[in-house]
Amino acid sequence: MINAIIIDDEPAARASLALEINLHCPQITVIAEASSVAEGVETLENNPHAELLFLDIQLTDGSGFDLLQKIDFEHLKIIFTTAYSEYALRAIKFAPLDYLLKPIDAQELKSAVEKVSKGQPSEMQAQIRAFMQQISQASAPPRIALATSDGIHLHYVKNIVRCASDGNYATVHFDDRSKLLVAKTLKDLEVLLSPYRFERIHKSHLINVDHLKRYYNRFSGEVEMSDGAILPVAQRKKTQLLELLGKLNG
Repeated sequence: MINAIIIDDEPAARASLALEINLHCPQITVIAEASSVAEGVETLENNPHAELLFLDIQLTDGSGFDLLQKIDFEHLKIIFTTAYSEYALRAIKFAPLDYLLKPIDAQELKSAVEKVSKGQPSEMQAQIRAFMQQISQASAPPRIALATSDGIHLHYVKNIVRCASDGNYATVHFDDRSKLLVAKTLKDLEVLLSPYRFERIHKSHLINVDHLKRYYNRFSGEVEMSDGAILPVAQRKKTQLLELLGKLNG
């Protein structure tokens, strides 16, 4: 039997993956779960005999790679999970890592487990470190390129306050009160900006947490941004946002 740990910030995703493992990978026993970088570090320290880690890329208090930088993972085989195909494409380009895209497909799960079971731990560690180095180098570019009808505009990420959906386009609002209509959907911008402390709080709004001034506990929740905008928080995003705000004090 292979002892495994699941680290994912979504309870439903953890439950779904555990069920798929139970149904299709009887050689694996899930011995523990965690929902964040901090909890994941503690869980791994308390379960030194774990052999396989299912690790989500995006966690509420950081990334899966942040977690790996805090632990000794020499003894672990790792399968990353993510909802964003962009990460899988980077993995294919930089290192042959094992990824599962959400929602988890049973056949892909079985294939990934079979592959890591046969792989040599030393080779896997080298691949993971190579990928982490690439991610580190690319994780915080000072500027991003935004395409509009009249060309490409370069902006510092830190100057973006929020992004608002506008059909198949999105409006990007900056801290100098200017704005830009870009040829990307809000989902495209979420994928692009989520590594840089941007949070999707509503189907129509993506915010830069560094520009968040206040949370109002009314309706399903509202936030006030540094540009004075008052934005609604979707009910399904409220718990996640409050957990994030709670971690700012830590």
